[in-house]
Amino acid sequence: MTTRELLSRIKKELHEKKGQLANEMIDGRISDLNHYHKSVGIAEGLMIAQDVIDETLKKIEKEDE
Repeated sequence: MTTRELLSRIKKELHEKKGQLANEMIDGRISDLNHYHKSVGIAEGLMIAQDVIDETLKKIEKEDE
């Protein structure tokens, strides 16, 4: 497995986890405000991680040129 494939796979898993969190919120499975804040923070962290992966993939593509 190449670095690019590995990063793409991780990004996909992060996206799926973010979707699970969103579904919990939509389905009303958030028990209280603290739980909501925690879930939002996790979702933001997942988005940041996806952005870092995107930037890294772009750097790898530039290096391959």
